Amino acid sequence: MPDAAVAVATLLDGVRRPLLRAVVRVEPARRIFVARNERVLAGALAAVATSFAVAAWQPLVALWLGAALFGVPHVVSGLRHVGVRERPAPATRVFIALAVVVGAVELLGSGTRLADAAVRAYVVLFAAAALVELGARRWLVGTAIVAAAALALVSPRLTLIALAHLHGLGAVAWFTRRARARGVVVWPFVAAVALVMLGGALGAFDRLWPATLWAPRSAAASIAAEAAGSALGNASATALHRALFLYAFGQALHFVIWLRLVPELERPSKTPQTFRRALAGFEADFGRAARPLLVACVVAAPLLLAGGGPAREAYFALTYFHVGLEAAALARSPKVALA
Repeated sequence: MPDAAVAVATLLDGVRRPLLRAVVRVEPARRIFVARNERVLAGALAAVATSFAVAAWQPLVALWLGAALFGVPHVVSGLRHVGVRERPAPATRVFIALAVVVGAVELLGSGTRLADAAVRAYVVLFAAAALVELGARRWLVGTAIVAAAALALVSPRLTLIALAHLHGLGAVAWFTRRARARGVVVWPFVAAVALVMLGGALGAFDRLWPATLWAPRSAAASIAAEAAGSALGNASATALHRALFLYAFGQALHFVIWLRLVPELERPSKTPQTFRRALAGFEADFGRAARPLLVACVVAAPLLLAGGGPAREAYFALTYFHVGLEAAALARSPKVALA
């Protein structure tokens, strides 16, 4: 375990300890901290509220800061929960590894043809990974995956739009299924997500739209391209605004699910675990890879904030594999050891 990381964890534990002691003396705060159902549901509803707020406030800023501050850590968290603890099939690991190669090739090259070819390669690899995890018994779902993949190969542009929005919903579905397996009630969270998305699609929040969209100059082109990828190219300004709101909301919620809600759901103890214990668990899961992954999580934020568009493009290309990994995890039959 890295000495610097242990020192930082110990320092944070010392700062947090008196704050937690003060909070748990007050009801209902104490019950939220010590009861899993209340803790997870309260966190999930807070996640919907904060994701809604950032998406309605300045969606481009939300996309910029979200990728910079939470992008790499959320990929590592997803990898930990669905790629290490759940142990995908060997064939699934091969398909996901090939997706990393596709991202590297896409990063090194340029042009519309290469981008379209990369999207088609992702579709094939992600569908194959999902089918491996699905198994032969659920043939009806498997047939639907094959049909969707075949349609996706025809139009890479529409495929990217679909993946952009389905990616966030996939995290909601995985978290909901996991919570149900653990006996945690989260239907109010699902209802809140559905209401926000329905309201956004129907224009209920149009009046909240900012008069001017902000974006940092150094990464403006990259962020604009990401935003445009949430809607059809010939969409009206209103349709683009609504699609961008839904995309920014889904992205923000996606980050919170993997970085906060899933760890809270998986935590068996009534009280929050110390940062040192969390660090030890991280190293137990990743072994020798723990140290470089921790370094990647720490240095990613300043690199993405200062690196502008090129840094963002590198992040998206090299981490796009996690879309397929999460899709495969969603296709997998849940195996949860109740704690």
